[in-house]
Amino acid sequence: MHQINEQSYSHQATLLKGVLKVIAVFSLLIGSLNVVVFASYQVASFNFLSVALATLVYGYFLRTKNLKVASWLTCLFVIFNVAVFIHLTKGENYALLWVMVLPPIVFFLLGRKLGAWVVGLIFVYVIGYMYFQLQPPRQDTLGMGALLNITEVCLALWFIFRFYESSRESAYREIEHQSITDKLTRLYNRSKLDHVLAEVHHHLQSGKYQRAAIAILDIDHFKDVNDRVGHIVGDEVLQHVARELKHCVTKHGVLGRWGGEEFLVLLPSYSVEDAVTFCEQVRRYIERGTSPSGEKLTISIGVAPLNATQSTEHALIAADRALYQAKQAGRNCVRFISDD
Repeated sequence: MHQINEQSYSHQATLLKGVLKVIAVFSLLIGSLNVVVFASYQVASFNFLSVALATLVYGYFLRTKNLKVASWLTCLFVIFNVAVFIHLTKGENYALLWVMVLPPIVFFLLGRKLGAWVVGLIFVYVIGYMYFQLQPPRQDTLGMGALLNITEVCLALWFIFRFYESSRESAYREIEHQSITDKLTRLYNRSKLDHVLAEVHHHLQSGKYQRAAIAILDIDHFKDVNDRVGHIVGDEVLQHVARELKHCVTKHGVLGRWGGEEFLVLLPSYSVEDAVTFCEQVRRYIERGTSPSGEKLTISIGVAPLNATQSTEHALIAADRALYQAKQAGRNCVRFISDD
């Protein structure tokens, strides 16, 4: 739950900063047009006020990280500026179109429930304004002012929704990454490993791979390390071994944390003999190093084939049996089980 809330905050903060940047840039451009093209200095003054307010709120958020207050401030000054703009222009040149920019901003920043109430009040205001202020009915002409208003609103909506979609996709990718990653070691977790095993097994059955092997690696005497130096140092040992294994395995196969102090390596296109040779190199690499806390570490490894005619569970059981044999042989060695 904490990770989800943290991710939600990060996504919302990214949206807030993006909205403020869009507001500042557009307000500056529109204010310049109102000065240069239309000589509408009153409207331009509010455009430039928007630039200043957007900058102030942006700075406030960077200093305080108070997302709730910054979101409300942003919504309020945007609503205020749109309302003032509509009144100053008396709704001419399709100025009311600017109301369409408000719902996405309000919903993005305030959320579904509060956003619904605020947007509902905005729509009530617009309907009331149109009813009481735009009497008798008149027909707007498509002049340069109308063209610019329509163009600016379309561009603003395009930027807002494009940024939101980009932010949403980024948040989704981060959540997806968290769902397949072991929090402590930053390697693939067991769920992801199960998926990759099933995928490789399917490729074996389809003929894409002719052979494959799996290896289960276990840190020797890890329980003694935990008992001697504590779980915090034990976690550091796990992280150290994970980094060392990643350095060795990344170019050859798939690595993940299988559980506890066990890691799993999947080696597509490797025979059992090739896998044993590779795992022996990995074992020696770990043996030569030491953990950040000075612990001398060794690993035991069990290797087994993964083939098309037998299940992944069969291969895992075989690799686990081979690991048991390595432990029985005195640890710090590699053992394997060939096809039955």
